[in-house]
Amino acid sequence: MQLIRFALAILALFLPATAQAEWRRAESPSFIVYSDGSEARLRERVLLLEDFDRLLRTLTTYEEPPTAAKLHVYLVDNQRALTQIRDLGRNVGGFYSASAEGIAAFVSVAGGSGNLNEILFHEYAHHFMLQHARAAYPSWYIEGFAEYFSTVRFTRDAIDIGNYSANRAAWLVNHEWLPLDRILGGTPAGAMSGEATAMFYSQSWLLTHYFYSNPERQSALTRYLSAMRTTDPVSAIQVATGMNADRMGRELRNYIRGGSIAFRRMRRGSAEAPPPVTVTVLPRAADDLILYYAALRIGIRDAVEAAQLQAIRAAASRHPADPFARRVLAHAELLHGDRATAARLLDSLIAELPNDAELMYLRGRLHLESADEAEDPEAQVRLARQWFVRAHRADPNHFQTLYRYFEAVRNGPDRRTDNTANLILLAHQLAPQVTEVRFAAAALMLERGDAAQVVALLAPITSDPHDAQAAASARQMIAVARQLAAGGTPAPANADKPSD
Repeated sequence: MQLIRFALAILALFLPATAQAEWRRAESPSFIVYSDGSEARLRERVLLLEDFDRLLRTLTTYEEPPTAAKLHVYLVDNQRALTQIRDLGRNVGGFYSASAEGIAAFVSVAGGSGNLNEILFHEYAHHFMLQHARAAYPSWYIEGFAEYFSTVRFTRDAIDIGNYSANRAAWLVNHEWLPLDRILGGTPAGAMSGEATAMFYSQSWLLTHYFYSNPERQSALTRYLSAMRTTDPVSAIQVATGMNADRMGRELRNYIRGGSIAFRRMRRGSAEAPPPVTVTVLPRAADDLILYYAALRIGIRDAVEAAQLQAIRAAASRHPADPFARRVLAHAELLHGDRATAARLLDSLIAELPNDAELMYLRGRLHLESADEAEDPEAQVRLARQWFVRAHRADPNHFQTLYRYFEAVRNGPDRRTDNTANLILLAHQLAPQVTEVRFAAAALMLERGDAAQVVALLAPITSDPHDAQAAASARQMIAVARQLAAGGTPAPANADKPSD
């Protein structure tokens, strides 16, 4: 199932998309960013993201991660461009999507750099936490972490950390607070009114701000998260700070009202050692097709697939010889149109670009998608596996290839082999933000009787405030795993995450 989060922003009047824009692709150690603005502005934004990533690594206790898939970021002219990728509300300035098709963030630049940065930083903070989390975190910390770090401010050489959120501060000053035990043990999903939800986010921001305000409190936060492994979120506060929930609530009121709210400053990493950034100008066809390319890479919804396919065909017809246009058309035909056309396009592109991992991955997808309707499904699956092996050799960090290879073997005799287990675990390691991959890995580990792996895989999402269904399914599968580990015989349970 696809995970989507929408970042709301108050936007200015939207301008029409600029005609004949020149799209560029910038690649850095952790990001691939697409923009039709100037190269200088694009480089500046990539450096902001790299510095933000370094900030998160510096101020958290997460270990250096294994290799991870780079986050794709699309910077578009206005909100109308966003709706070409997703059907969004009028006040949505950006969104983030993590699915088995791909992981990406999309942001309108129409609202100015502050709006752009807060949306990107908030969503990347969530992305970063899921990349590194090895245990369950309470909902307040998941949201408070993203809120706290979304308000950082950049100067040429430094980053100001701990700036207040005007919206959150207004709620704290002008509205009645929720009891802190409700914040510690609650979640904003479903059970709260609109006003209570706003207070949940505001108090979660403040509590996170308090813990990050100095090294001593940050150590207490580390103790709190450690205590969470063996006790509930309310009791863990007493263990970590020596204060119960009521006293901690008074401490927070004093913190914000007593003028003691603290700010920090860190030197920008790019000011000392700029990371490498490679900028490529995309072909003219990208002006017509880049947003469709983005939509395909995160998954086009069934309700709009016919209209999107027709639009892609029309746009690609204006650039019949362009490799980028042919790539996008092949992808669209493969998943939503005529597979014979997709095969012809992919074969010609692979002949021109024999080391292109994405093209080989799509060729494998074509065989995998064709298997259900083929006279010899096993032959199609074997061909799919061969293409996925080639794609993996070309790009070992393409998690989609690993996951689709797993799909190709999941019902066969190799399903429970160590190689298959390592393959799906590597896909999860590269893209832990994708719940579909996470649950597929956990289901296989459950079949193999590895309860510890099931818990390790699913614990980080058991309090996910954005996907209550995934959180409930994770808790259920963990309970099944623990019962099996204890020698019990639980009733059969769905191993895969249920769909909506």
